[in-house]
Amino acid sequence: MNTTEIISKMAFLSYSSAFVKSLTIEEPEGDYCTRGVIHLFLRAETGSVKTTILSEISRNFKSKIVPDITSPGLVGTIDKNQNVIPGACWESRKSLLLLDEFSTNGNSNCVDALLPLLDPQEYSKRFGRSAMPKKEKDGNLFFNVDSGKMDIKTRFSCIIASMKDMHKSRSKAVEALVSRCITIKYALTEDELEAILDGKKLMKFDKCGIKKSYDARISLSDYKEIRDCVKSYPGLDKQKHYLRTVGDCCRAFAVLGKHDPQVYFMITKLHQEA
Repeated sequence: MNTTEIISKMAFLSYSSAFVKSLTIEEPEGDYCTRGVIHLFLRAETGSVKTTILSEISRNFKSKIVPDITSPGLVGTIDKNQNVIPGACWESRKSLLLLDEFSTNGNSNCVDALLPLLDPQEYSKRFGRSAMPKKEKDGNLFFNVDSGKMDIKTRFSCIIASMKDMHKSRSKAVEALVSRCITIKYALTEDELEAILDGKKLMKFDKCGIKKSYDARISLSDYKEIRDCVKSYPGLDKQKHYLRTVGDCCRAFAVLGKHDPQVYFMITKLHQEA
């Protein structure tokens, strides 16, 4: 698969995973519950059409692109009349959130807020100023502000695009942030660059047949097959995100409803190269 095919496939899995309310895995020692959503981190140099790629993803999945996100833009803010305006984490619930030109420089508050919103997708904060109460509910998800405190339980999948290699960051928070994502480092081929100049669409997406949210469960036998497939990857280094790899392959299974060794190998390769 070429670069755009990989991004197209992973974007489809990420978007579709937002429909997974919960994921329960039958492990040998008992059930394990985890998030069902798949997050991606697109890393490329300037001129690699990250914004163009996000725009195609946005159009296909009807998802909003938020450039240069800040903490208030992510979680919510208070206007001059003390009304609470929910942020992107709530407005993008049960869907895909696209963050363009994401930067950690001088943006530590946003990184700190994004961490729990990616996993376990909950957030709490106390305001230093007065705000009108606000309560919104969507199934088991909610956005509440009362008595100076904000509580959010949301569910969204996220694709973050940046030209910065965050794997080289010395910040533990940034390290934790990228560990929650599947990193796709890419450089377009000459043919792909020529296709852009010809005005061709870069991405070809699978059609998402999921219509409503659901709880997913992986049986012990399916879990074993996923683990065996990951372990069969040539040259697998278990010190490189092995647990995250198995987890993301389980999330892919929850979306697809069947085993796909090609997808498992693609996810494993991306984690190994991160």
